[in-house]
Amino acid sequence: MSEDVLIQSKELFEICIRILTRTGLQVNDAFTVAESLIFANLRGIDSHGVMRLPVYVLRLEKGGTKIHPNIKIIRERTATALIDGDSGMGQVVGKYATELALKKARDSGIGFVGVKGSGHYGAASYYTVKMAQEGMVGITTSNTTQNTAAWGGTTKIIGNDPLSIAVPYKEDNHLVLDISMSKVSGGKIKLAAKNNQKIPFEWGLDKYGKKTDNPNEIINGGTRLPFGEHKGYGLTVMMEILNGVLTGAGMLSQIISWSKHLEEPTNLGHCFLAIDIESFMDKIEFQKRLDLFVNEIKTSPPMEGLETVFLPGEIEAAIEKERKERGIPISLRTWNEMLILAGKYGKHI
Repeated sequence: MSEDVLIQSKELFEICIRILTRTGLQVNDAFTVAESLIFANLRGIDSHGVMRLPVYVLRLEKGGTKIHPNIKIIRERTATALIDGDSGMGQVVGKYATELALKKARDSGIGFVGVKGSGHYGAASYYTVKMAQEGMVGITTSNTTQNTAAWGGTTKIIGNDPLSIAVPYKEDNHLVLDISMSKVSGGKIKLAAKNNQKIPFEWGLDKYGKKTDNPNEIINGGTRLPFGEHKGYGLTVMMEILNGVLTGAGMLSQIISWSKHLEEPTNLGHCFLAIDIESFMDKIEFQKRLDLFVNEIKTSPPMEGLETVFLPGEIEAAIEKERKERGIPISLRTWNEMLILAGKYGKHI
């Protein structure tokens, strides 16, 4: 396995800001993208952290992602809105949609915002945690390029659409779910291939539609499988309808690979839902009930080999605390790519 270097989050954030602003992004937009990347790395979601920066920059250079998009509301009612992201950075479009969903929830008790014309928006929990920090229940989902088979199918036909739900709890210790619908991420498959490791047969199929324990056979013409068999597949179908069909965004084969077709817009679709807890009960009462809920789960006996039963987001919160103190582990390959980018944009790190 490759060696890692430890970089403090503040330093990594400043490097990202420097590179992104020199691509032409406005400072506020660069801040949003950098914050999203560091958020992911801090919580151990490294597949959506700074390793994505080189492709983001290439897309800005090639024009597939617009540096100055005209993000606008194209359809709106009291508690709902549809946004055209105009091929902007997914994080910039996503933050705009999140803030609009929060505003509508404050005014109406609930805010549901659909998005079309967006790009890869990074870690889904970046947005739901922002909603939880505002005292709201936050939900978001996005569609992706085709990378997963339908249950019972043998080829890539649908995305492994991410889903995140965050519930406000204690300060920064919110309950946070952040999952995608395939049995395993593409990053884990690529890592196994790099390390010449076999993988479980349940992870995916080769190009002939046969289960395989060779990660290279999934990468080269194969496909991932949905988690939970028909359950994960069913969730993906419904989220694809919300993200793609309902919003007017691209869907299924209409979505190109954002990392390969750098000059073309991806037209990804997202959904954001904010729910005002005080539309249902006083926040203090909600927190008391949530304490009872959490305590009952945490007092259940753990399986052999485990010290406790974890709640969604608890492991990520522990990783974040550690990484804020020790630094974020970055692979030498990713670090070298960032050094090259920094040099290209006029200032060495």
